[in-house]
Amino acid sequence: MSIKTDKSRFHFQVTCKPVILTFCDMGRRLMICVLLMTLTGCGTTDEGQVNMGDIEPGVLKGRVVDAAGSPIEGAEVVADNQLLYNSNAVIRTDSDGFYRLDTDVRATFHATASVTKQYNGQDYTLSLAPDDDATFAGPTGAIRNFTWKLSGKKPDDLGFYGGKVLFNFGITDSLDTFLEDEKVQLTLTPEGPLIDGSEGSPIVGMATRNGDGSGLEDVPIGRYRITADYEGRRLAVKLRKGGDYARDVVADFAPIMTGIYFIELELALPRA
Repeated sequence: MSIKTDKSRFHFQVTCKPVILTFCDMGRRLMICVLLMTLTGCGTTDEGQVNMGDIEPGVLKGRVVDAAGSPIEGAEVVADNQLLYNSNAVIRTDSDGFYRLDTDVRATFHATASVTKQYNGQDYTLSLAPDDDATFAGPTGAIRNFTWKLSGKKPDDLGFYGGKVLFNFGITDSLDTFLEDEKVQLTLTPEGPLIDGSEGSPIVGMATRNGDGSGLEDVPIGRYRITADYEGRRLAVKLRKGGDYARDVVADFAPIMTGIYFIELELALPRA
């Protein structure tokens, strides 16, 4: 017997085996039968994660959830065939965040997943974090669950789940003043919910240099009001692509390439 139930927003199945206990009163020839159901193979672990059961030969399966554990419908899961170019299997998750793919071919696969969300009028496609990033043999099958993380390192040092806030210095009246990138402090205050609907927190950090420039890395995708200071002195700020200098600027992340998003700023000492 199979039972489907919802508990704490998790969809899971439990297999039930009937156990019949019979009590007989021999003196009165009365038989009392009691049917009890014992639950085995419950669908959640002690940590609240969904138990996907055993690995099935020739099947890739799993579930996609957000940081709060709620299912994500419509996330794209890709089983990338490591032997043949452009021969991937693709599927989208159902309303409970589950997916199931046939991989019963003689090949090695690597599973990835992404979610596309519209936020402030712009579409964002974001990579999801796997619970296991290892490749697997198609005929063997595998279970790969994914979580939407707004920040953190991606597997194999392939960047971060968050975006980057980068800056350069514009031309000012003080041409003899040399400003060091690492002495810039950026303050980012969320303007409304983040892309996943969660409430963000202010971010204050000193700039660092990275492969794309100077600024802050791994910032959760959202809309921010941004200010900049240099050794305690307020800097003027504007978007790199245009606008006027001001004490602060409100900015959204812009796509650089699929899955990569930057806010690019220009900073300057206030004009006399």
